[in-house]
Amino acid sequence: MAEPRSLDIGVYGIRGIPSTYSGYETFASVLLPELVRRGHRVTAYCRGRRQHDSFEGVRCVYLPSVRTKQLDTLSHGAVATIAGRLHRHDVLLVMNVSNALFTWLPRYTGQPVALNVDGQEWLRGKWGKTARRLFYRSARISKRTANLLITDCDAMQDHYRQEFDAESVVIPYCWTNLVGPEDEADASAVLDELGLEPYQYFVSGGRLIPENNIHLIAEAYHQSSRREPLAIVGKANYESIVAQRVLELEKIDSRIRVLGHVADRRAFGLLLRFARGYIHGHSVGGMNPQLVEAMGSGALVFALGTAFNREVLGEAGFYFDDPADLPALLGTALRGDGLQQSVRAAAETRALREYSLKRAADGYESELRRLVAG
Repeated sequence: MAEPRSLDIGVYGIRGIPSTYSGYETFASVLLPELVRRGHRVTAYCRGRRQHDSFEGVRCVYLPSVRTKQLDTLSHGAVATIAGRLHRHDVLLVMNVSNALFTWLPRYTGQPVALNVDGQEWLRGKWGKTARRLFYRSARISKRTANLLITDCDAMQDHYRQEFDAESVVIPYCWTNLVGPEDEADASAVLDELGLEPYQYFVSGGRLIPENNIHLIAEAYHQSSRREPLAIVGKANYESIVAQRVLELEKIDSRIRVLGHVADRRAFGLLLRFARGYIHGHSVGGMNPQLVEAMGSGALVFALGTAFNREVLGEAGFYFDDPADLPALLGTALRGDGLQQSVRAAAETRALREYSLKRAADGYESELRRLVAG
């Protein structure tokens, strides 16, 4: 039997690779090189200042955009759509539902398009009313502008089916191997630099935007009687009231440490692995790659009890419905060392089994081949 031919894949909707800016961009930084290793030609259309011509075999092409919060994504999507069509890739893999506004062009001129809709951008607090309305309308038309919609979990697939009468294929994000047993010897040096001690701190993080609830987690911790520090990891790419509030709390509460963005993936993994607990407050779907990273790093996870978080974490963690409930939950969950270790092990096993890079790459490769086959 003849080997399946390699594909020429164009990708846009991300800032670039490698990137740790957001979950799906971190995911793209491991998925796209894996597709190259499988014999495919992959071109990533990036935005911002040119950094390199390629990354682990992925060709990087830098295109302009209007560098404002409202227009950066949309303007880059428009330019990348035209560039991808002119290049005549076999198939386009597009990230972010806002690009549904443009994917009609390649689809209806014979170039198949797979659109990863990512999360519920129309619910994000950082956007104004006009932007949220635009994201929602993009989600509504996506089934007509792309050949295939990709959602990252069953709960998001159900949401698109019920809200937009749109069918999609579920391909979860994957766990990226941040740390292993060989890295644990270096944990003390990494934590010393941050002023933390193993298993004597909590960590919460993500982009400092309202729907991740990091300011509410910090508020609840500020009101608690716990002695351990709370390390907050992340930043916002705009003037954020969340960033402002956590910095205010840091000034009045020595337990709250705002670390900013930790770009070193290994250091980030060690920070998660050696925390007494990782607090995940993301409320807007779908699947969040940072939650999977925490699970795979062996963290003890406390997650907001959304349908998306429950689907990903399963029984391998603890849940809260309101950040104000956190102090009581932490007190209850941290009483027995045996329970904590078993929950950590269950989360790590679940990440390795359910959210591997191979499984994610198999899904994307299979669906892209199916689109090209017509």
